[in-house]
Amino acid sequence: MRIFIASVLIGLMCLSLNAQVIQNITLRSQGGSFNSEEHALDWLGERHTYFAFSEENEVFQIALQLKSLYPNVEVNLVPSIDFDLQDTLLVVGNQVRFKIKFTNLNEAELLRLSFQVLAGDLELLEEYPLLPVSETFATIYPNDSELFIGEEKSYELVSNQLDNLRLDYRWQETPSYNYRYSRNGDQAFLHLIPTQLGQLEFNLRVPLRMPRFDLNDSLTFMAEALQTEFTVREGRLVFLQLDKQEITPQDDKREPILVQIDNHRTLQTGKTYRIENQEEKGGPLIAELYTKTRLNNDKILAEMRVYAFHRKSDGYLFIKDGDLPKFVTNVDITPKPKINTVEIQRAGKAWQQTTTIFPGERIKVRLQGEGLHKSKISFQGVNDLSFDSLVRSEELSIFDLEIPIAVSNRAVEIYNYNEPTGKTLNVSEYQKPRPLDFVILDLAGDEKIVQDIDKPIYFERNLTDLVIGFDYSKIDQDNDDLFGKQYLTIDVKLSSKEGNLIEIYRFDEVVVCPGESSPRSSYYDRSDCQTTAINLNSYLARKTHSLDEWSKIQLEISHVKSKYQGKTANNRVQVYLKRNYNFDVDLSFPAGLLILEANSDEFINFGGPSFAMMAQFSFYQEGKIAKYRPFKFGAGFIAIDAFNLANNDNQDIGLVFMGSLHPSKSGKKLTFPLFAGFGYFLQKQTPFFLLGPGIRVRL
Repeated sequence: MRIFIASVLIGLMCLSLNAQVIQNITLRSQGGSFNSEEHALDWLGERHTYFAFSEENEVFQIALQLKSLYPNVEVNLVPSIDFDLQDTLLVVGNQVRFKIKFTNLNEAELLRLSFQVLAGDLELLEEYPLLPVSETFATIYPNDSELFIGEEKSYELVSNQLDNLRLDYRWQETPSYNYRYSRNGDQAFLHLIPTQLGQLEFNLRVPLRMPRFDLNDSLTFMAEALQTEFTVREGRLVFLQLDKQEITPQDDKREPILVQIDNHRTLQTGKTYRIENQEEKGGPLIAELYTKTRLNNDKILAEMRVYAFHRKSDGYLFIKDGDLPKFVTNVDITPKPKINTVEIQRAGKAWQQTTTIFPGERIKVRLQGEGLHKSKISFQGVNDLSFDSLVRSEELSIFDLEIPIAVSNRAVEIYNYNEPTGKTLNVSEYQKPRPLDFVILDLAGDEKIVQDIDKPIYFERNLTDLVIGFDYSKIDQDNDDLFGKQYLTIDVKLSSKEGNLIEIYRFDEVVVCPGESSPRSSYYDRSDCQTTAINLNSYLARKTHSLDEWSKIQLEISHVKSKYQGKTANNRVQVYLKRNYNFDVDLSFPAGLLILEANSDEFINFGGPSFAMMAQFSFYQEGKIAKYRPFKFGAGFIAIDAFNLANNDNQDIGLVFMGSLHPSKSGKKLTFPLFAGFGYFLQKQTPFFLLGPGIRVRL
């Protein structure tokens, strides 16, 4: 037995030193099955489980194999923006199964599945880094094999995973040709300009965002090579290459731009040439080229004065001597980078033309303007999480930004090469309506949370004070869910037991600010914040402690709708000053009473009405508001046959304890109750019992 206990203790010690409940993980889809034992490799310093995918939003079934040493295990998947859970976690024996749908695997970096595991006293966080692998190809299908020197040719880039291609939209130079990529929606293109005559062995590999396996089963971030052969011929006009693929003139277009152009025996120095975009006469003037001198590198130094913009995709530029075309060239003449509009997209929402951002959020920013492809945009004080695959074009740039929760600037400057662009993102504090769980109602020391009040409150003690307080720490509880300042309207209405309005009061705008525990506490403007609780007795003319029984205090607490967008909270609270009984003085006229004296065997006095003044207790029905029970009890005086003016031996005054039954309808001043009780005649000095009807007048 001791050996067994020692073995168990040693096992538990080993488990505590290296606790891991999940043995392995398996991912299944139509593309196959991958598990963490057989399909694992070291990448970026971690052990990753790789899996193949064919669609960026593909659904996978996940199976977790648990170690049998841990009974009664609870496993929870930690949420992530990289996937959506499709069903609940199903535990079958030592296996946990569920489905997830990945969101844009082509952009998922540092992807991992994290699990919160509860096994007895152990609480673990087990993580499995994942590496998506896509067998991505990219190729072109030329319709002919002829190219002309200096002539740009475009080919559609065909791929099974277009979003997995890491395309560079800038011109790249090689000894034999220049190339770049472009994209228009769901189509990508390869632009090719040959620079040497003869046979062109075209061999190009497109970079990938997510890796693939090559023929040696090694990870590579390059697609298979584009291999084809072209024949490059000389054009009708001599093509002269400029040393710059793109020219950016000044805004006023007055300053000449120094360029180097290919030398040619017929190209004269000290001469000004026209540059037009058509071979025929009368074309629009794009620029003027003044040739200065020949250089040792077989180039000519020239000055170019630009008068209009031009894109290579619009066609060639013709260098003319007067109206006679002499040479052909091509170059992008584009404006300086300029941002015209700023748009923001939040998760699950459409693009909005706004510059308002909030602390702690992750957004996409779309800049539209001119010349953005040659800009280097940066955002002051925020985290740029953009991937190279995000859109970058001449007129459009998209960025993926994360705004720090502790951002201190009220305006995030947008820079281009560290120069202000004149555009900013304006940081605003959150202003979302929080459920009224931070509003506390204090009824003479009895505290209630307003949001939790779903039925009338029956308060049985004297309501000395009614105070509306606030739990400031509840408004911004964590970094992921900030609400900001809360703007409230409070309507107070006092009514009597009969429902008559006594008084109304309105707090038009009560501003409740988050407490010091909020991560944005030091950035809120607290000049208008309500820092103390609201005691209604400080504002009401009729104080709560002076209200009669069964008076009603109605509070309607709601958000100021003009301060928010969307649905706001509105809670109505009704407080009744409940009492179980009432004490009052009644005047009644019992008539036709049956009176039995203690020393008599017969009932006497069937005469006229008597006169009774009673101090009585009335009782309220349980569960009903200000509704009396049909009986009363009290004590007082009764004058027997008081209105008989003739001499009558039955007339007397007695002390009496009497009960009465009343009609069920309340609120009437004149009623006809039934009386019963006992008392003592003062004149006859005799106890008696009485029973009979009467008339009751309530004062």
